[in-house]
Amino acid sequence: MLVPMTKVEIIGPKGLFNDVVSMLHEDGSLHIEDLSAKIQSGAVPLERMELVQDQKTDQDRMEELLIRIRSILGVLHQDKTPKDADLRLLEYKRLYCLDTAQLSMEITEVVSEVEDRTAKLAASQAAIESEIAQLGRYEPILQKIQPLAKQIVTTGAYESVALLIERRYKGALEQLKAELDKITHKQCEIVSTDVDEETTAAIMVFSRAYSDPVHKFLAVENVNQIRLPGEFQDLPFDVAYDELKAKRKELPENLKKITAELESMSIKWELRLLAIRDVLTDKIDEVGVIPKFGCTDYTFVISGWTPLADFEELSREILKRWGAEVVVSKTEIKEDMYAETPVAVKNPKRVAPYSMLMNVRGVPKYGTVDPTWMLFIFFPLFYGMIVGDFGYGAVMLAVIVWLRFKFREVELIQVATTILGPAATMVIVFGLAYGEGFGNAPKLLGWLDYNKAHYAETGQKIYEWFGTVPVFYRPEHIMAYMWIALLAGVVHVLLGLIVGVVNSIKTKHTKHLQEKGGLLVTILGVLVIVGLGQLTIITDTIGQTGQMWVQIGVGVVSLAGMYYALRGGGVMGAVEMLESVAHMASYIRIMAVGLAGAMFANAINSLMGAMGHPIAGILMGVLLHALHIVMASFSPMIHALRLNLLEFFGKFYETGKQPYSPFTKVGGKST
Repeated sequence: MLVPMTKVEIIGPKGLFNDVVSMLHEDGSLHIEDLSAKIQSGAVPLERMELVQDQKTDQDRMEELLIRIRSILGVLHQDKTPKDADLRLLEYKRLYCLDTAQLSMEITEVVSEVEDRTAKLAASQAAIESEIAQLGRYEPILQKIQPLAKQIVTTGAYESVALLIERRYKGALEQLKAELDKITHKQCEIVSTDVDEETTAAIMVFSRAYSDPVHKFLAVENVNQIRLPGEFQDLPFDVAYDELKAKRKELPENLKKITAELESMSIKWELRLLAIRDVLTDKIDEVGVIPKFGCTDYTFVISGWTPLADFEELSREILKRWGAEVVVSKTEIKEDMYAETPVAVKNPKRVAPYSMLMNVRGVPKYGTVDPTWMLFIFFPLFYGMIVGDFGYGAVMLAVIVWLRFKFREVELIQVATTILGPAATMVIVFGLAYGEGFGNAPKLLGWLDYNKAHYAETGQKIYEWFGTVPVFYRPEHIMAYMWIALLAGVVHVLLGLIVGVVNSIKTKHTKHLQEKGGLLVTILGVLVIVGLGQLTIITDTIGQTGQMWVQIGVGVVSLAGMYYALRGGGVMGAVEMLESVAHMASYIRIMAVGLAGAMFANAINSLMGAMGHPIAGILMGVLLHALHIVMASFSPMIHALRLNLLEFFGKFYETGKQPYSPFTKVGGKST
């Protein structure tokens, strides 16, 4: 649900301004309103609160120190450092109580002691890691040409160049030799050997007197030369290979020493550095928020929003500290204030993660219905309807449970598994209802069979679990499945229009009410008219004439609804009417995607049987079903999200301008 908010205004003497701002920062419940635009436009008779020169200087200095502290923390191995929240809290509080000069002096001392050493260690670490990676690229190349290099003995009068070429271009070596003979007057030799199925290595030896023209020729012809790093360039290739191997053994030991020193520094300094970072962040925020406030010659004005439930506590705290000197007032939020009111969403723990999906469209507008709970219901429902395979669902659920327990500290995975767990559960539920597990495996195993007596009587195959519990076997009821999907679309879209009507009433938006209400009445009227024409019981009860008059009456109501839809939405009202019908039809994708997945799973089982060998068939089945599970995990998810976020939300969802973001400290908390 959307948390009820209240508008808050705090007025007091300028002498108490900094103390009040610090108290609000500590309290952490007030979402600050930036009054700058209203002051500039003359909407409020105030002046903008400005920073004094000392505050600007302090802010610049703290921002500079914060950049340096973050840079140091980025180098230290924080994941290897034991965490002690209580000690960190104590250090934060100690630092926060220091005045600006004392704080700046202490932080400067810490930075001067830690920064240079961490920077040097970080540079050495990066250089060694880069060198290890570079040598790692050259070692396999030298390994390939080393046997060839040992066959060649060169003197100071000769130079050698190594080449690697694809074997399919090996014939080009003869052309290269002919060209080099012209340049060197036949003082050149090329020795080559096949290294593997794809690569040929070649070493070219030529007189140093022709070094420049040879290298120019090779550059122009874009010949792929092996260029060794600087320290190995003047060594013979076989010697360079031995030196490179020795270097690669030495570098990891050096890297280990640097890493150990960084870890040691992290253990010593990280807690203090984190406390410093949090203090600087909060101090900068406290100064940076000042220009958002208004003032007169003698008073300050702070405006913002807070949850209605928190207002009394905030008001009580201000009264306790400053009595009547600081006045706190609240204003009930009217409909014309909804657009600018920040939005806070609070839902049960199981439902709350779905807000992340909902916020893809932005936060809901204040005063409207929070649709998080509807997403909680319909996303797993549609996902289960599409996949509908208890075998696949069981595998998905097992993976989700494993991820949840394996990565307990990773918030994103915890949120994702909270969303996907119910979805996988619904896959199992619908799989049991469809009689599908790894496709038609239950049918092949004899667990599922159709009722022979019913088939003999009606010609319809009604499948049952173990001859007792009937199931809705999709491949045998394609048209029925399509109508069920279409019915789900009709119900979902109509529910969206109903929520749109409720939102219009709550926000007192007359045109939206006319448009959404008119659409709802029109669509319901059409559905009633069609339904009346299909139900013979109505005809039997009231006769054809009575049925006709009822249909005419409903038609008049539908036309009235169409009139109000066009009156409220204009041309867009007509467009949305057509769009709503199209959206209902788009729910047929539940049938199309689901049935395609079921048939693909069945085809895998058929292929397993056609393999001719049970082990080969099982291996093939495991591989293909695993691939299909991956496909079934993602493609139906996209369709289920689309049906909710586009077709459904499009009927009522209005976005707010900003989420609730209270002015609160990042540090100073016990958890």
